[in-house]
Amino acid sequence: MVISVAIIIVLVFVIDHVSTYMYCKLQIRKDKKYGNLMRNKPQYTNEQVLNYRFPKKQVKGLFHLYKGWIRYKLIVLGKIPCHAYRNWILRNVYLMKIGKNVVIYGGFEIRFPWKIEIGDGTIIGDECKLDGRNGLRIGKNVNFSTGAWIWTEQHDLNDPMFGSNDSGGPVEIGDRAWISSRSVVLPNCTIGEGAVIAAGGVVTKSVPAFTIVGGVPAKIIDQRNQNLKYKFTGRHEAFW
Repeated sequence: MVISVAIIIVLVFVIDHVSTYMYCKLQIRKDKKYGNLMRNKPQYTNEQVLNYRFPKKQVKGLFHLYKGWIRYKLIVLGKIPCHAYRNWILRNVYLMKIGKNVVIYGGFEIRFPWKIEIGDGTIIGDECKLDGRNGLRIGKNVNFSTGAWIWTEQHDLNDPMFGSNDSGGPVEIGDRAWISSRSVVLPNCTIGEGAVIAAGGVVTKSVPAFTIVGGVPAKIIDQRNQNLKYKFTGRHEAFW
């Protein structure tokens, strides 16, 4: 009896992960086919939105439910106390591009991991949020401190329907940048090589290489040494 239950659990686990892998593959293929064309979709009036009826409502509902299930699983994954397992699942199930010696500490929330790329030796601190909806590229030997948030999508505050329109956009972070604790990077920003976002800073526009910015909104407060040579080895705290 116990063996039968164990086999059923393993089968459900495998089927669920294969389904997730296929979903991520489908999303990657869809992104390649349509690119940013979906962002130019027409805007609708309140009346049109309220009166709209999805074709094949049940299918749309199941698809929406599965998207929520994937997001929930990613949150749960961030709580599993095994670094190697988390990285393996992110790479091989969610198709996230993760380089060598990358450390992603627990407590994370990752959205659209198949649209995120992380370079060799980068460290993502605990409780970070990485939003890949419009593309997120993180360079090599970057350091994220506790609770750093990166957003690639946001609402348009002037849109009558509170849509995103063109408010979202990709974020790129250069090699050896340091995104300090509780800092926030908003869409359409490039963080230059070696740049530093001071703790609590909110980045609303691109940051030049080797500059230190801080505040809300973040402004240049100093310059950083440009002779940076360090490389992170992938060492990390056990479990977390």
